[in-house]
Amino acid sequence: MTIHRRHLMLAGPLLLGLGTLLPRAAWAFTLPPGDALSFSVFRKQDSPMGSHRMRFMRDGDRLIMEKAIDLEVTLAFVTAYRYRHRNREVWQDGRLVEIETKTNDDGDDYWLRGSAGPDGFQVDGSGGRYMAPADIIPTSYWNHATTGASQLLDTQRGLIMDVRMEDRGAETLETQAGPIQARHHTINILSNPPGKTDQIDLWYDDNGQWVGLAFQAKGQKISYVMDSPAIPPEPAPQSAARP
Repeated sequence: MTIHRRHLMLAGPLLLGLGTLLPRAAWAFTLPPGDALSFSVFRKQDSPMGSHRMRFMRDGDRLIMEKAIDLEVTLAFVTAYRYRHRNREVWQDGRLVEIETKTNDDGDDYWLRGSAGPDGFQVDGSGGRYMAPADIIPTSYWNHATTGASQLLDTQRGLIMDVRMEDRGAETLETQAGPIQARHHTINILSNPPGKTDQIDLWYDDNGQWVGLAFQAKGQKISYVMDSPAIPPEPAPQSAARP
């Protein structure tokens, strides 16, 4: 999933129960209750577009995240826009060690594969082949370490984006489960081409759980509202992200 004009993320509630903080250093992440997050996606606050679903799994000392995004805009019974994204990430010792993604953005196809190596994180995809920093963080946003990044890996286009993070302080975030206290962060994207989204707003709770995201696209606010209970995505087939 990407942070640009068509990269649609969440602005939704976390259940009032705390997420699970993985006990080992290799799993230094706050995960949602039930190891799943799912969101209903809206534009203009009340026009449904589809779903964003994530599941988290443990494999020894590795953490696996799988994500499925399915969006569609229909106008006068005609599909005006369709988006499909699949992403699988593997994390170990707090770092990304593998990633595979496949995206169809209204007919435009993108793909990405990456793996950790001795010299950094090797990336191969629609954005070319190159070596990224070993500690690169992808644009999945569930990882609170995003708030300290100066670069992010665009999981749709396969590009490195230079960013400037802005801590905007504590706020009360309205959710379907009621108001929760969260900290507001803004991602200012410094290296996006003209016409792409250049600012993303993120919210995390005091435990580092991702609880909201919003941005403007073509004058419309895009938001995700958390489902309760969460609906995990279907298991990804092997090599589903390969072009």
